[in-house]
Amino acid sequence: MPVALITGASAGIGLEFARQLAPTHDLVLVARNVEKLDQIGAELFSAHATRIEVLGADVATRTGREPVLARLSDPERPIDLLINNAGMGYSTGASQNPVDDEMYMLEVNAVAKVHFSLTALRAMLARNNGGIINVSSVCGIAPAWTDSLYGTSTATVLRHTEEMAYSKALRASDVKIMALCPGDVKTEFNDRAGIPNKTDWGWVDVSLLVRVALADLRKGKVVSVPTARYKFLSSLMKLAPNNWSKMYAFDLGQQNPDRPDTAHASASTA
Repeated sequence: MPVALITGASAGIGLEFARQLAPTHDLVLVARNVEKLDQIGAELFSAHATRIEVLGADVATRTGREPVLARLSDPERPIDLLINNAGMGYSTGASQNPVDDEMYMLEVNAVAKVHFSLTALRAMLARNNGGIINVSSVCGIAPAWTDSLYGTSTATVLRHTEEMAYSKALRASDVKIMALCPGDVKTEFNDRAGIPNKTDWGWVDVSLLVRVALADLRKGKVVSVPTARYKFLSSLMKLAPNNWSKMYAFDLGQQNPDRPDTAHASASTA
Protein backbone atom coordinates (compact mmCIF):
# COMPACT_ATOMS: atom_id res chain seq x y z
CA MET A 1 0.00 0.00 0.00
CA PRO A 2 1.10 3.63 -0.41
CA VAL A 3 2.51 5.30 2.70
CA ALA A 4 1.32 8.60 4.18
CA LEU A 5 3.33 10.54 6.76
CA ILE A 6 1.21 12.80 8.97
CA THR A 7 2.66 15.41 11.33
CA GLY A 8 0.57 16.57 14.26
CA ALA A 9 -1.24 13.23 14.07
CA SER A 10 -2.20 12.96 17.74
CA ALA A 11 -5.25 15.25 17.56
CA GLY A 12 -7.48 17.44 15.44
CA ILE A 13 -7.01 17.65 11.69
CA GLY A 14 -3.98 15.35 11.69
CA LEU A 15 -5.85 12.62 13.56
CA GLU A 16 -8.76 12.87 11.12
CA PHE A 17 -6.38 12.52 8.17
CA ALA A 18 -5.03 9.36 9.82
CA ARG A 19 -8.52 7.93 10.24
CA GLN A 20 -9.56 8.64 6.67
CA LEU A 21 -6.31 7.43 5.11
CA ALA A 22 -6.00 4.26 7.19
CA PRO A 23 -8.17 2.08 4.88
CA THR A 24 -5.97 2.88 1.84
CA HIS A 25 -2.53 3.80 3.20
CA ASP A 26 0.09 2.56 5.62
CA LEU A 27 0.81 5.40 8.04
CA VAL A 28 3.76 7.14 9.65
CA LEU A 29 2.35 9.13 12.58
CA VAL A 30 4.39 12.05 13.94
CA ALA A 31 3.87 14.07 17.14
CA ARG A 32 5.50 14.69 20.50
CA ASN A 33 3.07 12.47 22.40
CA VAL A 34 4.29 8.98 21.48
CA GLU A 35 1.95 7.30 23.97
CA LYS A 36 -1.07 8.88 22.28
CA LEU A 37 0.25 7.91 18.84
CA ASP A 38 0.67 4.31 19.99
CA GLN A 39 -2.98 4.25 21.11
CA ILE A 40 -4.15 5.71 17.80
CA GLY A 41 -1.98 3.26 15.87
CA ALA A 42 -3.42 0.31 17.75
CA GLU A 43 -6.97 1.46 17.02
CA LEU A 44 -6.28 1.95 13.31
CA PHE A 45 -4.48 -1.37 13.00
CA SER A 46 -7.38 -3.14 14.70
CA ALA A 47 -9.91 -1.52 12.38
CA HIS A 48 -8.03 -1.67 9.07
CA ALA A 49 -4.91 -3.87 9.53
CA THR A 50 -2.96 -0.75 8.58
CA ARG A 51 0.77 -0.87 9.16
CA ILE A 52 1.66 1.91 11.57
CA GLU A 53 5.00 3.55 12.28
CA VAL A 54 5.28 6.06 15.13
CA LEU A 55 7.82 8.87 15.24
CA GLY A 56 8.17 11.07 18.31
CA ALA A 57 9.42 14.51 17.29
CA ASP A 58 9.45 18.11 18.47
CA VAL A 59 9.30 19.85 15.10
CA ALA A 60 10.24 23.24 16.57
CA THR A 61 13.97 22.46 16.43
CA ARG A 62 16.32 21.20 13.73
CA THR A 63 17.41 18.36 16.03
CA GLY A 64 13.81 17.46 16.77
CA ARG A 65 12.97 17.40 13.07
CA GLU A 66 15.81 15.02 12.15
CA PRO A 67 13.84 11.75 12.50
CA VAL A 68 11.12 13.08 10.22
CA LEU A 69 13.59 14.46 7.67
CA ALA A 70 15.39 11.12 7.58
CA ARG A 71 12.12 9.23 7.06
CA LEU A 72 11.03 11.56 4.26
CA SER A 73 14.40 11.11 2.54
CA ASP A 74 14.66 7.32 2.83
CA PRO A 75 14.79 5.94 -0.75
CA GLU A 76 14.15 2.39 0.45
CA ARG A 77 10.89 3.35 2.17
CA PRO A 78 9.34 6.13 0.07
CA ILE A 79 6.63 8.40 1.42
CA ASP A 80 3.84 8.74 -1.13
CA LEU A 81 1.82 11.40 0.69
CA LEU A 82 2.94 14.02 3.22
CA ILE A 83 0.26 15.61 5.39
CA ASN A 84 2.22 18.58 6.76
CA ASN A 85 -0.13 19.49 9.57
CA ALA A 86 1.63 20.10 12.92
CA GLY A 87 0.80 23.58 14.15
CA MET A 88 -0.02 25.76 17.12
CA GLY A 89 -1.46 29.11 18.15
CA TYR A 90 -1.86 31.44 21.14
CA SER A 91 -4.90 33.10 22.62
CA THR A 92 -3.08 36.42 23.06
CA GLY A 93 -1.25 38.88 20.87
CA ALA A 94 2.34 39.03 19.69
CA SER A 95 2.66 42.43 21.40
CA GLN A 96 1.97 40.68 24.74
CA ASN A 97 3.58 37.27 24.41
CA PRO A 98 7.22 36.54 25.20
CA VAL A 99 9.24 36.89 22.01
CA ASP A 100 10.69 33.39 22.43
CA ASP A 101 7.16 31.96 22.47
CA GLU A 102 6.30 33.72 19.23
CA MET A 103 9.49 32.47 17.60
CA TYR A 104 8.70 28.94 18.77
CA MET A 105 5.34 29.18 17.00
CA LEU A 106 7.02 30.46 13.84
CA GLU A 107 9.36 27.45 13.89
CA VAL A 108 6.47 24.99 14.28
CA ASN A 109 4.01 26.58 11.88
CA ALA A 110 6.33 27.79 9.13
CA VAL A 111 9.97 26.70 9.31
CA ALA A 112 9.21 23.05 10.07
CA LYS A 113 6.52 22.81 7.38
CA VAL A 114 8.72 24.35 4.69
CA HIS A 115 11.61 22.13 5.81
CA PHE A 116 9.51 18.97 5.54
CA SER A 117 7.89 20.10 2.30
CA LEU A 118 11.19 20.78 0.52
CA THR A 119 12.70 17.54 1.78
CA ALA A 120 9.70 15.50 0.61
CA LEU A 121 9.66 17.29 -2.74
CA ARG A 122 13.24 16.30 -3.51
CA ALA A 123 12.48 12.64 -2.85
CA MET A 124 9.19 12.73 -4.77
CA LEU A 125 10.64 14.53 -7.77
CA ALA A 126 13.46 11.98 -7.94
CA ARG A 127 10.90 9.24 -8.54
CA ASN A 128 8.31 11.51 -10.25
CA ASN A 129 5.50 10.59 -7.91
CA GLY A 130 3.92 11.80 -4.68
CA GLY A 131 1.71 14.38 -3.05
CA ILE A 132 1.92 16.98 -0.28
CA ILE A 133 -0.81 18.75 1.64
CA ASN A 134 0.55 21.73 3.58
CA VAL A 135 -1.98 22.83 6.19
CA SER A 136 -2.18 26.63 6.18
CA SER A 137 -5.20 28.79 7.08
CA VAL A 138 -7.54 31.42 5.72
CA CYS A 139 -5.49 33.65 8.02
CA GLY A 140 -2.68 33.19 5.52
CA ILE A 141 -4.73 34.74 2.73
CA ALA A 142 -5.23 38.10 4.44
CA PRO A 143 -4.74 39.45 8.01
CA ALA A 144 -7.65 37.69 9.75
CA TRP A 145 -5.85 37.32 13.10
CA THR A 146 -4.04 40.57 13.82
CA ASP A 147 -1.34 41.13 16.45
CA SER A 148 -0.26 37.54 15.80
CA LEU A 149 2.49 35.61 14.08
CA TYR A 150 -0.05 32.88 13.40
CA GLY A 151 -1.11 34.63 10.23
CA THR A 152 2.50 35.34 9.34
CA SER A 153 3.38 31.66 9.65
CA THR A 154 0.41 30.37 7.67
CA ALA A 155 0.97 32.97 4.95
CA THR A 156 4.53 31.67 4.61
CA VAL A 157 3.26 28.12 4.11
CA LEU A 158 0.64 29.25 1.59
CA ARG A 159 3.11 31.28 -0.46
CA HIS A 160 5.71 28.49 -0.39
CA THR A 161 3.14 25.99 -1.64
CA GLU A 162 1.99 28.23 -4.48
CA GLU A 163 5.51 29.07 -5.57
CA MET A 164 6.51 25.41 -5.70
CA ALA A 165 3.28 24.34 -7.42
CA TYR A 166 3.76 26.90 -10.20
CA SER A 167 7.44 26.07 -10.70
CA LYS A 168 8.60 24.41 -13.91
CA ALA A 169 10.02 21.52 -11.88
CA LEU A 170 6.61 20.52 -10.49
CA ARG A 171 4.58 21.42 -13.56
CA ALA A 172 6.74 19.02 -15.57
CA SER A 173 6.24 16.22 -13.03
CA ASP A 174 3.51 14.03 -11.56
CA VAL A 175 4.15 15.41 -8.06
CA LYS A 176 1.29 17.41 -6.52
CA ILE A 177 1.47 20.00 -3.77
CA MET A 178 -1.48 21.80 -2.22
CA ALA A 179 -2.15 24.27 0.60
CA LEU A 180 -5.18 23.52 2.75
CA CYS A 181 -6.69 26.73 4.14
CA PRO A 182 -9.32 25.94 6.78
CA GLY A 183 -11.39 28.43 8.69
CA ASP A 184 -12.81 27.53 12.11
CA VAL A 185 -12.66 23.74 12.38
CA LYS A 186 -14.42 21.66 15.02
CA THR A 187 -11.39 20.38 16.90
CA GLU A 188 -9.86 21.00 20.32
CA PHE A 189 -7.34 23.49 18.85
CA ASN A 190 -9.18 26.69 19.81
CA ASP A 191 -10.33 25.29 23.15
CA ARG A 192 -6.74 24.52 24.13
CA ALA A 193 -5.64 28.02 23.18
CA GLY A 194 -8.51 29.70 25.00
CA ILE A 195 -9.56 31.42 21.78
CA PRO A 196 -13.26 32.34 21.79
CA ASN A 197 -15.27 31.17 18.81
CA LYS A 198 -17.94 33.76 18.17
CA THR A 199 -18.97 32.64 14.69
CA ASP A 200 -20.91 29.40 15.14
CA TRP A 201 -22.05 29.64 11.51
CA GLY A 202 -18.41 29.42 10.48
CA TRP A 203 -17.62 26.02 11.98
CA VAL A 204 -16.36 23.40 9.54
CA ASP A 205 -16.70 19.73 10.41
CA VAL A 206 -13.23 18.16 10.48
CA SER A 207 -14.30 15.02 8.60
CA LEU A 208 -15.72 17.15 5.79
CA LEU A 209 -12.56 19.26 5.73
CA VAL A 210 -10.34 16.21 5.25
CA ARG A 211 -12.59 14.65 2.60
CA VAL A 212 -12.56 17.88 0.62
CA ALA A 213 -8.78 18.24 0.98
CA LEU A 214 -8.05 14.74 -0.29
CA ALA A 215 -10.46 15.18 -3.19
CA ASP A 216 -8.95 18.56 -4.10
CA LEU A 217 -5.43 17.08 -4.09
CA ARG A 218 -6.55 14.36 -6.49
CA LYS A 219 -8.01 17.07 -8.75
CA GLY A 220 -4.67 18.88 -8.77
CA LYS A 221 -5.82 22.00 -6.94
CA VAL A 222 -3.08 24.20 -5.53
CA VAL A 223 -5.20 25.79 -2.78
CA SER A 224 -8.10 24.07 -1.04
CA VAL A 225 -10.60 26.19 0.90
CA PRO A 226 -13.41 24.17 2.51
CA THR A 227 -17.10 25.01 2.12
CA ALA A 228 -18.82 27.61 -0.02
CA ARG A 229 -18.89 30.20 2.77
CA TYR A 230 -15.13 30.14 3.28
CA LYS A 231 -14.52 30.16 -0.47
CA PHE A 232 -16.66 33.31 -0.61
CA LEU A 233 -14.97 34.92 2.39
CA SER A 234 -11.49 34.12 1.13
CA SER A 235 -12.35 35.66 -2.23
CA LEU A 236 -13.47 38.85 -0.48
CA MET A 237 -10.30 38.88 1.62
CA LYS A 238 -8.16 38.64 -1.53
CA LEU A 239 -10.00 41.57 -3.12
CA ALA A 240 -10.07 43.84 -0.07
CA PRO A 241 -6.99 45.93 0.75
CA ASN A 242 -5.09 44.44 3.67
CA ASN A 243 -5.47 47.63 5.70
CA TRP A 244 -9.21 46.89 5.88
CA SER A 245 -8.32 44.07 8.26
CA LYS A 246 -8.62 46.49 11.17
CA MET A 247 -12.38 46.48 10.50
CA TYR A 248 -12.97 42.72 10.18
CA ALA A 249 -10.02 40.96 11.81
CA PHE A 250 -9.96 39.14 15.13
CA ASP A 251 -7.36 41.08 17.17
CA LEU A 252 -5.72 38.74 19.67
CA GLY A 253 -4.00 41.65 21.39
CA GLN A 254 -7.36 43.08 22.44
CA GLN A 255 -8.70 39.93 24.09
CA ASN A 256 -6.85 40.51 27.35
CA PRO A 257 -4.65 43.60 26.97
CA ASP A 258 -3.59 43.59 30.64
CA ARG A 259 -2.64 39.91 30.73
CA PRO A 260 0.71 39.03 32.39
CA ASP A 261 3.16 37.49 29.92
CA THR A 262 3.08 34.14 31.68
CA ALA A 263 -0.71 33.64 31.53
CA HIS A 264 -1.41 33.06 27.86
CA ALA A 265 -2.83 29.77 26.67
CA SER A 266 -1.60 27.87 23.65
CA ALA A 267 -2.84 25.14 21.37
CA SER A 268 -0.59 22.68 19.63
CA THR A 269 -0.84 19.66 17.38
CA ALA A 270 2.95 19.43 17.03
